[in-house]
Amino acid sequence: MNRTITMNLSGIVFHIEEDAYDKLNKYLSTIKGYFKNSEGCDEIMSDIEARIAEMLQGKVSSIKQAILMADVESMIAVMGKPEDFAGESESPKNDANSKQESSGNKDADSSGRRRRVFRDPDDKVLAGVCSGIASYFGFDPIWLRAAFAISFFVFGSGLLLYILLIIIIPKAKTTAEKLEMRGEKVDINNIGKAVNEEFEEFKERVKDLGNEVNSPENKKRVKSSIHKAVDFIGEMFEAIFKVIAKVVAFFLIFFGVIFLIALLATLFGWGTISIFGNAGDSVRFSLYQLSSAVLPNDLPVYLVVIGLILFLGIPLISMIYGGIKYLFGIKQKNRVVKYTANILWLSGLALVIYVGLQLGVDFSEQATAKQNINIIQPKGNTLYLDLKPMVDDDEDESSHRHRNIHLGDWTMISKDENKFRLGYPTLNIVASATDSFELVAIKSAQGYNKKEAGYRAKSIDYTVIQTDSIIEFNSYFDIESVDKLRAQNVKLVLKVPVNKTLFLSKSMERIIFDIDNLNDALDSDMVNRKWIMSKQGLECIDCGGLENVHKHKESDPRLPELPPAPPRGK
Repeated sequence: MNRTITMNLSGIVFHIEEDAYDKLNKYLSTIKGYFKNSEGCDEIMSDIEARIAEMLQGKVSSIKQAILMADVESMIAVMGKPEDFAGESESPKNDANSKQESSGNKDADSSGRRRRVFRDPDDKVLAGVCSGIASYFGFDPIWLRAAFAISFFVFGSGLLLYILLIIIIPKAKTTAEKLEMRGEKVDINNIGKAVNEEFEEFKERVKDLGNEVNSPENKKRVKSSIHKAVDFIGEMFEAIFKVIAKVVAFFLIFFGVIFLIALLATLFGWGTISIFGNAGDSVRFSLYQLSSAVLPNDLPVYLVVIGLILFLGIPLISMIYGGIKYLFGIKQKNRVVKYTANILWLSGLALVIYVGLQLGVDFSEQATAKQNINIIQPKGNTLYLDLKPMVDDDEDESSHRHRNIHLGDWTMISKDENKFRLGYPTLNIVASATDSFELVAIKSAQGYNKKEAGYRAKSIDYTVIQTDSIIEFNSYFDIESVDKLRAQNVKLVLKVPVNKTLFLSKSMERIIFDIDNLNDALDSDMVNRKWIMSKQGLECIDCGGLENVHKHKESDPRLPELPPAPPRGK
C-alpha cells in the first residue's frame, strides 16, 4: 500500500503517489532551472505544465484514479529530459517510449507526433480556419481560402459552412496546441523553441515598426497626414462657424428691427411698455404718460426721447447694420459711420445720465404730514369698516381718460390733466387714549429739500365717507400733477377705545397691514370678523373654529381658558 497526495497542476486536481510526486516536482524544477534566463520562462512553464496535465489526465480512469511512478516516467519519456534539451542526443529508449505513448492515439503519425485540428490565431484572415486546416493536412492555406471565397459569392453556402467550422474547431491558444496543429512533437525542446521564436518574432516586429516609424519617408508621410487632418478639421469647423454666424446675423437683424420698432412706438406714444410685477401683475404705460408723472416741470420730455433714441437706438441700428454686412458678405468698413455712431451713442448716454441726476435730486429728502379725519361716534359700540372700489361707478372714465398702472399692490391712475390718483393706503388699528374713535392720516412724500417734500405731503388729498356707524375708506388718494410722483404714500391709524368693537369687511384685506392682535391672526384671517379692543389689545370675538387663532382669557370671563399663544409671526 502506497501513500498518495493531492496536487493541482495547470488547474487540474490529481491524486498521485508520494514518490511519483517527488519525481514530477524535481522534473519541473529542473526544467524551470534551464529556462530561468529565457524571456518567456513563465509562458514556457505554463505550456509545459498544461501539456503534462493533459498527458497525466489520460492515465487515470474510474478504475485507476491515482498517478503512479510508471505514469510519470512514461510522461517524461515523451516530453524529454532536460539534458536532451541541453543538447544531449535522445536515447533509443526515449524514442521507443515516445512511440509507445502515442501509439494509442489515432491522430499520431509514424514518428509518434500527434496531429490535431485547430484554428491558427497567428496566420488568420478572419478566424484562422483555413490556415489551421492547411497546417493539419500540410498544404498552402491560400487554396482553401480561395475555395471559400468562391463559395461565398457563387454557391452561397460558404459563409454558413465557415461559421460552423469556427464553432466546431477550437482555437490554438497554448504553445502545445500550436505544435500539435503543425504536427510537431510536443516536448520540452519544441515548446521552449516555439515560445522563444514567438518572442523573437515579436521583437523583430517591434524593431521593424520602430525603424519604419523613425524612417524619413514615414515621418514625412505622418507629418503630411497630420497636416491634412488638421486642415480638414479646420475647414470643417470653419464651415460650421460660417453657418452658425449666418444664423446669428439673421437673428440680429430680426430682433434688432423688432426692438427698434418697439422703442420708436413707445417713445412717440404709439405703443406701451409692459413690465411684469408681483403675483403676475404687469405694468403698462406709454413714455409720455410716465414722463408727465415723473419728470420735473423744468425738464422737457424731448430730452428723454432724444437720449433714449441715441442711447438705445444706436446699438440696435448698429446690430442691424452689422448683421446685414455679414449676411451679404459686405467687408467694406466706413470709419465715418463708426465714429459718428460712437459720438451719437455717447451723447445719448450723457443725456440719460443728466436726466437721471436731475430726477434723483428731486428724491433727496422725505417729509410727513398728519391729518386728523373727523369721525362721527357711532350710536352703538360697533364701528363697521368697508373699502370703496378703485373707480367710482358714476365717473365717466372716457372723459377723464383713466389709465391704470399696476405693480403688485401699488396703482397709479391718471384722473385728468391736473391730478394723479394713487392707491392703496395702509391701515393700522391701535388702542385709543380717549373714549372716542379717532382716525389719523399720516401722509409722506419726497422732494429736493424738506420744505418741498413737506408741501407735497400736505397736498395729498384723502377722504373717507361715513354713514352712521359705517366708515367707507377710499382705496386711493389724489395728488396735484405739478407735484409729480415723489413716493407719495398715506398710512391710516384708527384709534379704538377700550370695550368698543369693530367689524372688518372682506374688502378691507386690501389695506390692513400687520395689525397687532391678541389672537395672533393673520391679516387675511381678520376680515369678515368682529374685534373688541380690550385693555391688553385687539381681540377677536367670533373667531371660534378658525385655525391658528387663540383666545385671550382676561378680556371676557365668558371665554374658556386657553394656553398662551405662541410667539407672533406673520
